[in-house]
Amino acid sequence: MKRLLPFVFLLLGFLFFSINMIQLDHAWGKDNRRSLKLFEDLQKIIISVSNSIKPSVVHIEVVKKTGQIKYKSLASGLIVDKDGLILTNEHVVDDAKSITVTLPSKIEYPAEIIGTDKQTDLALIKIETDEELLVAKLGNSEEVEVGEWVIAVGNPYGFDRTVSFGIVSGKGRVLPNLPIENQLINDFIQTDAAIDPGSSGGPLVNLRGEVVGINSIGFGRGQGFTIPINTANEVKGKLLASGTIQRGWIGIAIQPLSRDYARYFNHPQLKGVLISDIIPGSPAEKAGLLSGDIVTEYNGKKVAAEKEEDLNKFRVLVSQSEVGKPARLKIIRGDVDTNIVVQISEQPKVKADEFETPLGFTVKEITDVIYRQYMLDDKEGVMVSFVEVGGVASTALLEEEDVIKKVEDFQIKSLDDFKKSLDQVKDKKQIMLTVKRGKNKRFVLLLPGQKKELPEP
Repeated sequence: MKRLLPFVFLLLGFLFFSINMIQLDHAWGKDNRRSLKLFEDLQKIIISVSNSIKPSVVHIEVVKKTGQIKYKSLASGLIVDKDGLILTNEHVVDDAKSITVTLPSKIEYPAEIIGTDKQTDLALIKIETDEELLVAKLGNSEEVEVGEWVIAVGNPYGFDRTVSFGIVSGKGRVLPNLPIENQLINDFIQTDAAIDPGSSGGPLVNLRGEVVGINSIGFGRGQGFTIPINTANEVKGKLLASGTIQRGWIGIAIQPLSRDYARYFNHPQLKGVLISDIIPGSPAEKAGLLSGDIVTEYNGKKVAAEKEEDLNKFRVLVSQSEVGKPARLKIIRGDVDTNIVVQISEQPKVKADEFETPLGFTVKEITDVIYRQYMLDDKEGVMVSFVEVGGVASTALLEEEDVIKKVEDFQIKSLDDFKKSLDQVKDKKQIMLTVKRGKNKRFVLLLPGQKKELPEP
């Protein structure tokens, strides 16, 4: 009997272990089923939201022209009004020769531009249709949280109403290293939901089926940038009211006040924005602001920027100021704290109007942005933006970035002056242009109707 005891204990132990394993396996199975149910519920939500938003997403085809070359680009849009109003991106319709919208019914409609806003990359277009349109449900982008699940819908590479799933990766993002004429004032929502070519203008949607943003641009996996829907709503309202956006402007160039700069100015703990330049004739110059002043408050709100991306908050504050009203800036100048009141002016035009001539070249007006970007002596004239290879202007050795000051004896101060001058000389067989190339004045003789002789083979 004593010899059997170890085997009895071993058998009891095995039975105890088996019973525990059965119970544990049952518990694991329960947990697995519970987890699977959660994923199935999430999947149903994603499917439901996708199905609810897709009828509000449209396919956009735009015909553009660069020089003599026409090409098509594809994008997306969001129906925001039953009368045919559609939100998309400014860069989608910029310089469009024609815009075609395809509804979920697969029927195509021509679209007209109601208005665009380059600085938020938003555009409002409209179609005329008898179809019953499903308007998207808009949310509140202020309530969006980092880590929140979202869905992006668009037409990447032309694939109709494609759905991708991800999270909000960040808020308040600023796109770096953009040229001055393309600088945006958005606090973008960043998402890892795919935003590929063709997705621009489509919606970013939360799991409640509410649109929280209009997708703008993607920089590869995990780097999609979306315009907050609150910004889009505000821009839409202003474009409907007047077709344009009026923004505040004081006329300063700014840069971050890093710790090194703060120490150099003998204020190592100071936080603010450094004024690097004052635009001549601007409200800032009239108010007495100087290069080297450090702005610490704007209308009672503290401002600070230690990196380039931090400057956007200050730009937004100024742009949202009411034109014609005073703004109070608290500044540090040397060792002195002072307040300076600046009268807010309307922001000068950002996007330059262009004009294609029948002489093989295109010109654009000289905006404040172009004046600063190309470091011109003044804002008078028009700048050559394109020269057709082998055309009249190319043969005469006119070059891009030449500034046309005179057409024959007609003084050119603006784009309108240039258009009028061409009407006056349209029948001439030779037209003399006076241009500024860099710091030098040059003459360019155009010979309309004469073709450059090609050498014999």
